[in-house]
Amino acid sequence: MVFEKTLTDLVSGIRSHKRDTALYISQNIAEIKTELQSSDFYTKSNALQKLTFLQMMGYSMSYAAFAAVEVMSSPRFALKRVGYLAACQGLDQPDKSPVVLLTTNLLKKEMRGATVGSGENVYHAGLAVNCLSNIATEDLGRELLPDLLHLLKHPSPYSRKKALLCLYKVFLKYPQGLRLSFDQIKTCLDDPHPSVVSCAVNVITELSDKNPKNYLPLAPSFFRLLTSSANNWMLIKVVKLLGSLVPEEPRLARKLLDPLASIVRSTHAKSLLYEAVYALTLCLQYLQKAPANLGEVVELSVTTLRDFVSDADQNLKYLGLVGFGSLLQSQVRPSFCMKFDYL
Repeated sequence: MVFEKTLTDLVSGIRSHKRDTALYISQNIAEIKTELQSSDFYTKSNALQKLTFLQMMGYSMSYAAFAAVEVMSSPRFALKRVGYLAACQGLDQPDKSPVVLLTTNLLKKEMRGATVGSGENVYHAGLAVNCLSNIATEDLGRELLPDLLHLLKHPSPYSRKKALLCLYKVFLKYPQGLRLSFDQIKTCLDDPHPSVVSCAVNVITELSDKNPKNYLPLAPSFFRLLTSSANNWMLIKVVKLLGSLVPEEPRLARKLLDPLASIVRSTHAKSLLYEAVYALTLCLQYLQKAPANLGEVVELSVTTLRDFVSDADQNLKYLGLVGFGSLLQSQVRPSFCMKFDYL
């Protein structure tokens, strides 16, 4: 349609109708509903672009779910991308929408196409994986889990890390899938591409938040990453996970002292510095036998936390106090009592 409004026209019109914005938007929604009935993918795509913008302003677009699925099936990547975005935003309650079931075969086709087609199919699969992470249900998780696991072996790191991150959202809806795929996720910790390893660490850290004990067998792999990685953001996750494992396996505390102390001495990143010193305080709580450098480690922790408390940033002050609270828990044990003359 030659005279249909584009997204740019809609935004400009909203800005120019400040006194009767609601009326202007309702008129445009009526036009959009007519455009959604068109058989032309370009017209539907244009309508969905406007709806996704209006949805961010608080207007519902649930009635456009079927049109979004139609545009998702377009062979043109530019149109397909609009359809997937509309599905992610419009299907806000996927468990209650029957339209979600229509996406199963489409998502499966896109994921499988990445393994045999051209390089462009990798990005088509990326759209499908991203959409699945937003509209995942138990049924979708059960049907598409094998395809996600197959993507973990794809030669492109782009596909592997997309599939890894999506698995976490699938597990939230389909917990049984974790048992079926844990071994494949574990192998990703040894992936040759650092971005894939980082994604695997993120997924495992989030999964371990509820029950760290289940992830004790991964401690050697995470300890290797702790001593070899230079990626601060990944190290934060690694340190947090290892710290959560210390109460489950106290023998790990003694082994972590030196690597964590090394990070505290060398890093300039405040976020990693705090996680490392907080993990040190946890290790001190669960030490079964006092090491020779115990006093040195405690003094390092106190000095670092004192810097946090002395900082002008109120957030850092709070973190410093939380760290001191954790550190003091280790000092109430008779075998580890020490005077804090430097507090």
